[in-house]
Amino acid sequence: MNKRRHLQLPSKALLLSGLACLGSAGSMATLAQDLTHLSIEDLMRVKVVSVAKIEQSLQDTAAAVFVITAEDIHQSGATSVPEALRLAPGVEASQIDASRWSVTIRGFNGLFANKLLVLIDGRSIYTSLFSGVHWEVQGPPLDDIERIEVIRGPGGSLWGANAVNGVINIITKHPKDTQGGLASLTVGDYDRAIAGLRYSGNLGERAQYRVYGEVAEYDGFVARDGSDAGDDWRIGKGGFRVDWTPSAADTLTLQGELHQADFDQNFSIFSVTSPYANHLLSSADAAGGSMQLRWGRQYSATSKVGFQAFYHYEDRKDPLYVADLDTFDLDFQHSFALGDRQEMVWGLGYRRNQDHFTDTAVSTVRPNSLTTELFSFFMQDQIDLIPDRLRLTGGVKLERNDFTGWEWQPSVRALWTPHPDHRLWASVSRAVRTVSRGEQDAVRINLFTVPPSSLTNNLPVLVSLIGSRELDSEELVAYELGYRVRLTERLSVDATLFQHDYDSLLVGHLLTPSLETQPSPHLWLPVAFENGGSGVKRGFELAADWYPAERWRLRLAYSYLDSDLNRDDRGDPIHTDGNHQQVSLFSSWKPRDDFDVTVWWRYVDPNETNLVSFTGSNEIDPYSSLNLRLAWRPRKEVELSLVGANLLDDSHLEFVQEAFAFPVEVERRFYGQLKWSF
Repeated sequence: MNKRRHLQLPSKALLLSGLACLGSAGSMATLAQDLTHLSIEDLMRVKVVSVAKIEQSLQDTAAAVFVITAEDIHQSGATSVPEALRLAPGVEASQIDASRWSVTIRGFNGLFANKLLVLIDGRSIYTSLFSGVHWEVQGPPLDDIERIEVIRGPGGSLWGANAVNGVINIITKHPKDTQGGLASLTVGDYDRAIAGLRYSGNLGERAQYRVYGEVAEYDGFVARDGSDAGDDWRIGKGGFRVDWTPSAADTLTLQGELHQADFDQNFSIFSVTSPYANHLLSSADAAGGSMQLRWGRQYSATSKVGFQAFYHYEDRKDPLYVADLDTFDLDFQHSFALGDRQEMVWGLGYRRNQDHFTDTAVSTVRPNSLTTELFSFFMQDQIDLIPDRLRLTGGVKLERNDFTGWEWQPSVRALWTPHPDHRLWASVSRAVRTVSRGEQDAVRINLFTVPPSSLTNNLPVLVSLIGSRELDSEELVAYELGYRVRLTERLSVDATLFQHDYDSLLVGHLLTPSLETQPSPHLWLPVAFENGGSGVKRGFELAADWYPAERWRLRLAYSYLDSDLNRDDRGDPIHTDGNHQQVSLFSSWKPRDDFDVTVWWRYVDPNETNLVSFTGSNEIDPYSSLNLRLAWRPRKEVELSLVGANLLDDSHLEFVQEAFAFPVEVERRFYGQLKWSF
């Protein structure tokens, strides 16, 4: 069996801590909505909004889009959003330890994958502290999700910087679709207890509401030697949503959430005295919340405006860094038609981030508090050059940020419909990933220590990552070609070819060492980032949906990625070269109206990791996993299910975080679920 090196990158890790909340409700009729009764044609007409910021049918989008529906999530037995994302081709979702995930699209995976934009109901959850998403605490209860729209490829012309390799938009259900109560309980060996309560109702004739709460406690996984890793964790979250229709033309949505969590997580921490690296099992905590307001007015069948405002805060404490962040965001959008063949959409945006860092033994940030602003404008024009045959879409987004100044991100997309069952599309896009506070300001992160030797005058060498104010944004020009076809009434196929050309990628640059005397004499070797990398990623993605029988559905997701990224100065690779692939085969069968059987098999080649590495490597074998779910509804308002996950082995390694790494293996697990609507 081939093995691939998983090399480690200077990074920043974080952990989370928790508490609990209560609330919410919904009907089992909605919960058990069965998409297996929809035809292939109906499924291809599912509406999406994340590609063009206006509603389109899935089959008529000129982009690589995959929709994970509420029923997909329900049948999978997933207990977290990253687990559900594994249904989509091109998405790399690997579990680092009991609480942390690495999630990306088309490569550059890591604890903080910084080329992926993630949204919840259009609200960005991409953190500006160090770039990336804190999957441990993000995301609504799975039963509240209507669908997850996964866009593979750049979305910068609409969504702005950091929507480089893809966009994930998690869209929650309208309270009118979750009326009543829903109580859920999950109990297992890893999922010790996940308890949720939801309730939805009416506020007069024009408004509906939903409140929810969820508490969860998870067991830890195992270290590579088979011992208990001790990385248990707990989280509690709660929230609400109110939708009001004050008139036939206006809609208003107000929603908010709170979370609190605590974690036990493993780190390998430096020391300038023997043994120069120490294993640390430490507790950490995190708290946060958000408030979001959306207003829309429909002036006519072809003209609509929308306004969104949200406030988000996060507060994190762990051995690596202590920080809090406040984000305030405004967004305005207007869509309208110009004649029968042309549709325009444009918008303005403003974001304000205010952060505060506290020094730790591992990291320092100067200035320790900073306020940054982002201004943006976008416009998109969609023209039917030949009605029902050929559509052309062009757009551009302009942004002004405090780190790299003005950025522009254009795209051109074409969709050709030679036959009602066939769609061929192509696109060319430019996207950028702006640097973060942790990369550009006066930051120092102590990564690891090289033991003394004759080459170092018998002094240990402390290697540290430092920020650089000379950095520009990382750039991507992407070329994509896609084909969608309904081969029969029971079979559809969606295929995508792509090439991503990267420039100005960040690489590590060794600076001159110096002598430090505290806490004991040692050499200090700083490593600074510079825009010194470039190269190409190429790949192929395939999704197939097939109904072998009326009550049996099979879904295939396949992705292949080949990487060739190198330093501009020496030609050394900056990411693992070669290729890797993923396969997912998801089978859902309903032998009776009250019984479901789901079998989910996956094969994963080792994920590539950043190569700015100085600490050695860990080998990760390709692995296969098998999940089995059995569900029974003795009454229409009650569902009982039993799930077995990772059934093919006792444990396996999926990912090793980029720095401060202590490898943890994912175990086989079993859990039962009870859902009751009232």
